[in-house]
Amino acid sequence: MEDVNLLSHACPPENRQPNLFHVLDDAARARFHAVCNPVMFKPGQSLFVQGNVHDRSFIIEQGLVRIYYVAPSGREITLGYWSSGDVVGGPSILGGGVHVWSGVAVGEARVLSITGKALRDFALSDPEVSRWIIDVLSFKLRWMSILFQTHGTECAEDRLARLLLLLADNYGEPSEAGLVINCKISQGDLGTLIGVSRQWTNKILNEFKKRGYLFSDRRRIVLRDLSALRCLTQPAVI
Repeated sequence: MEDVNLLSHACPPENRQPNLFHVLDDAARARFHAVCNPVMFKPGQSLFVQGNVHDRSFIIEQGLVRIYYVAPSGREITLGYWSSGDVVGGPSILGGGVHVWSGVAVGEARVLSITGKALRDFALSDPEVSRWIIDVLSFKLRWMSILFQTHGTECAEDRLARLLLLLADNYGEPSEAGLVINCKISQGDLGTLIGVSRQWTNKILNEFKKRGYLFSDRRRIVLRDLSALRCLTQPAVI
């Protein structure tokens, strides 16, 4: 499978999953680390598996984690990629039930593992953590809502344009060539995020290249015309 590497960004905080360590002071951060278990995951190693008991969540300190769902038919769909500062293991981040999807390290990943009970107790003792949990769940609800809404209402070309803009919000970094995106993702994964095959994704990317919207090769995707991509995601004016 051909890999498309999406390279670097510092996006506006409102467009990123809220980072817990940005809201805690040094003392609270130290207390939080004390109730967590630091874990290193190798590339391809699972953090959690769909159907297993959900008793803990993971906060990524370094690395990239892919979240995906496997249907009873065996078909797999990627739901998102999360990086430093993001929490994964939801939606029940306070524990309970079973995992409804799986998470796997794309490269080496260093994370903090925290049980649902420990996170709940910490939230009850610190209002900032309570607010962070609400903000994280709100962000994830928005992300999932956008994915499902676009699957049901937009053509594949428009869905890919919207996905690239979302990735730019989360991982883009300005450069002389354009806005470069910072995470490694394959064309196959781009396709599963918008509900089409890798071949169809490649066809749309090539069309976007011809129009001058972006540049891509085996190493990266660089967005060159954000306005044109945004136009594809806007409703038609009648």
